[in-house]
Amino acid sequence: MKLIYKKNFYKYLIFSLLLSSLNSCSGRISNHGVLNIENKINTVLERKLEKAEVEALLGPPSTVSAFEFNKWYYINNTMKHFAFYKSEIVSHKVYEIIFNSENQAIKINSYNEKDLNNITYNEDYTDTRGNQKSLLQNILKGVGDSTLSN
Repeated sequence: MKLIYKKNFYKYLIFSLLLSSLNSCSGRISNHGVLNIENKINTVLERKLEKAEVEALLGPPSTVSAFEFNKWYYINNTMKHFAFYKSEIVSHKVYEIIFNSENQAIKINSYNEKDLNNITYNEDYTDTRGNQKSLLQNILKGVGDSTLSN
């Protein structure tokens, strides 16, 4: 009788360990940025909110345009992480709110993951000036240096 219980116990133990190991690899979803912005963004234009009111409704902007201070950007990302694989972007939304000179919202542009640009980097380099020594500096480089006197 004890032998039957031991076999069943080991079967259930192995089964539960396999089940828990599969569950741990299921992945996770993470949200970054302003949450539930889709529900709130339309009220910005409907009410013609000012900058302070937009900040109270949505929070501080993710970034502000460096060249035009009347453009605020709110960014929202949803990413899927699975074990040791590279994270996958499930959704990527950027909302650009444009304000007029009286700080009222006049236009909202939205961008998604299809609007992302792939940036290619230039492999060339430029030498900086001032790092090259002249012939006279190379000849006199040890004069007055106390470490070369040995």
